[in-house]
Parts: sequence; structure tokens; C-alpha cells
Amino acid sequence: MKGYYHDSGIGESGTLKIEATNIPEFRKLIEQAKEEAVQLQKTINRLENFDLEVKFSSAQGGKRD
Repeated sequence: MKGYYHDSGIGESGTLKIEATNIPEFRKLIEQAKEEAVQLQKTINRLENFDLEVKFSSAQGGKRD
């Protein structure tokens, strides 16, 4: 990675220029993260709409009044 800073001469502002050689891999990771976010949202939606059924029984198996 290479870079340099260009001072604009106005206070503390300026421009930082960075040259990166692995941008295709970076973009691929962005796409992977997007796909995983979609899958995660689908899972969250399923969990929010999950119908949980719970049955209770006693060790004696008898009827309670």
C-alpha cells in the first residue's frame, strides 16, 4: 500500500491519497458480507415468526384439577 498526504493549507484539512493493490479482493469481501447479511436477515425473520409449542407433563402422568 502506498499513500501520501496533500496539505490544503487551510487549518488541519487536507487530502490523503492511498493506492491499494488488493481492491478486487476487498470488493469480493463486500459482496460476501452483503450476501451473508441477507441470509442473516432471513434467519431473523424466521425467528421472529417462529411458533413455539411447549407441552408440560408431570412425572406421575396424572390429571391435575
